[in-house]
Amino acid sequence: MSGNWTIQPRDVNLRRVFDPVRFWSKLDVVERHNVLAAVPGAWSVTARNEGLTGLLTAGNGVILFRGGVKIMSGPIVQIDRGAQESTVSGWSDLTQLAGRGILPDPAVPVASQTKAYDNRSGPAETVLLGYTAANAGPTALPGRRIAKLRVPATQGRGKNVSVQGRFDQLLAVVADVAESGGLHVDILHSEDASGPYLEVVVRPVADLSGNVRFGTGNDFTGATIGDDWSYTLTRPTVTSAIVAGGGEGAARVLVERTSADAETTWGARVEQLIDQASTTNYDELVQAGDDALADGAEPVSISFTVADSVDVRYRRDWQVGDRVAVSLDGLPLTDVVREVTTTVERSNGQATETITGVVGSRDASNWTTKTNKNVAKALRAIDRLQAS
Repeated sequence: MSGNWTIQPRDVNLRRVFDPVRFWSKLDVVERHNVLAAVPGAWSVTARNEGLTGLLTAGNGVILFRGGVKIMSGPIVQIDRGAQESTVSGWSDLTQLAGRGILPDPAVPVASQTKAYDNRSGPAETVLLGYTAANAGPTALPGRRIAKLRVPATQGRGKNVSVQGRFDQLLAVVADVAESGGLHVDILHSEDASGPYLEVVVRPVADLSGNVRFGTGNDFTGATIGDDWSYTLTRPTVTSAIVAGGGEGAARVLVERTSADAETTWGARVEQLIDQASTTNYDELVQAGDDALADGAEPVSISFTVADSVDVRYRRDWQVGDRVAVSLDGLPLTDVVREVTTTVERSNGQATETITGVVGSRDASNWTTKTNKNVAKALRAIDRLQAS
């Protein structure tokens, strides 16, 4: 119910100097997990103007609570002002990482760069926190720091990864590393005795497909989904990644990574050459091949509305980023929860909360269109080309 939600404005310095929003009629909260071509989180609130104190000022932001639990925080990005009622929209604080790049040597200014790459390897959590701290956190150059951002000490979670950083977008690298390491990353508003600050939060995602399963009444008895479901399956764009490492001619190091499951399912083999001439490290070549297979894996997108039940409840039993099972149209599917939209609407004293989930590959999002996906991949390819 809407009474469980508190919409707390904050000022440009992160301070809570306003009362919570009143007289609101609709709240949308969109949480995402390592999705391509979409911001990692978004929110929108519609309310009468007299209840929007603090949210009609550019530069401010919100902290969203449900039942006293912090769900999301972030800055305002758009104000649609009306005479009586307005809608204010924003993004999650994690989106701020998109405004930073990875410098080859983050300790010196851009014009003074002498290194080719900022190479980092180790557990995924260690690598992504290291890049964040060096390019946006407390160890970054003063002019590049995100105000009041705190980066925690790593717990060494996630599989080992190797990354060569050179002018890549920080948020994209963090998402890639998190995806590879089975981690979910967020930035949330926090407070302590020294005042408000932004905190990088990392948690491992879980494979809940054996226990958390969704389906229609005809397909599955458990967490029942509505009749507005849909899904899309597409043949893989690559099933065999041939990674070409350093060396010349016949001496060039070659590694092949193949998805036998994809080839069996679709009865097709699709080869793709992955140029990794900058390294001969076997683990790095394997990682490049696996990443290519993940990007080209049979794209799947399943969208559905789900009602909480006694057995399965969102945020208690499953979260965005977890792997769940879905049975639709007699087709069993298992994949990652990429996006969850919570919509709360109030009318005539009644409130309804609707939860819509999107399960699938990294390009699965209600926001993501084929054009957006292709543009995002093209831009990332250009980034890699310019950085080489």
